[in-house]
Amino acid sequence: MNPEAGSGITARRVGKISGKLSSEGISHRTAVAGSPEELVDISSLAHSDGFSGIILCGGDGTVSSAVSGLIHGKTTIPVTVIPEGSGNDWARSLGILSISDTIRVIGSGAPVMMDAAQCIVRDASGSNIRSRIVANSAGMGLDAHVLERSLGLRQRRGMGRLGYISSLLASVTSMPTWEGGLEMDGEPVFDGAYFSLTCGVGPFSGGGMMLSPSASPFDDYLDAAVVRPVSRMNLLRSLPMIYSGRLLEHPAVSSWRGREMVLRSYGDLKVEIDGEPVRDLPAGSTLIIRSMPGAFPALRLHGIGAED
Repeated sequence: MNPEAGSGITARRVGKISGKLSSEGISHRTAVAGSPEELVDISSLAHSDGFSGIILCGGDGTVSSAVSGLIHGKTTIPVTVIPEGSGNDWARSLGILSISDTIRVIGSGAPVMMDAAQCIVRDASGSNIRSRIVANSAGMGLDAHVLERSLGLRQRRGMGRLGYISSLLASVTSMPTWEGGLEMDGEPVFDGAYFSLTCGVGPFSGGGMMLSPSASPFDDYLDAAVVRPVSRMNLLRSLPMIYSGRLLEHPAVSSWRGREMVLRSYGDLKVEIDGEPVRDLPAGSTLIIRSMPGAFPALRLHGIGAED
């Protein structure tokens, strides 16, 4: 369990959540992670500690840390999640919207191998300066910019998804843009200014937005979508397309599918991975995201993902 998930609400609900699992006959032991690093360790050792599965309680950041532990520990036990975060986009891809769904998937769900990705950041000299596992989505430009603003609102005012939407609208007013060159599987596909760039393992980010709507965490591929600069009015009119899954129909949006995406920034680079900002990246950094097909096992509701 991540006590910081859901703006700290999860920590106050841990007893109730544990009691609910026990009342449904789900034998478990509660472990509270004091940091993302501790959650990585707990997840990587869960199988050797004798557990048959991992039930996460938190949001996308919790999932991201746990998946890192599963992959690095080469764990073969499946994971599921009680969606208690601010976004819950990884859970949404599996059809898990509440603790009731989690209980149902534990009782009758089927295992499925989930894709992930590895993200490496290199500075202008070519040296690796960051490496992260991507469980769900990486956002460059607007997505990361909005996330940083919304985290400030969350800390100061306890605003969750409302804070994200408020920050999105404020960012639309200022209309920031970034510049870079994009390659997919070694082929140049885009060069210039962009408003938003998303590389999705799954389709959702930012609490239900579909910035890479064609992405699937079961198909072995990454889906990248870039939004080029448009007028403020055009963008405001187009916001509903982000939630309806129709973003790729917009003339300012282009998308590509592949196994490796490379973004070479021509200046500042704003990045978020699984709802967590990647801070203090030097100007001119290069971002490399590589698909990791079938990287870890999870439990899914029947009808979600490829059937056995």
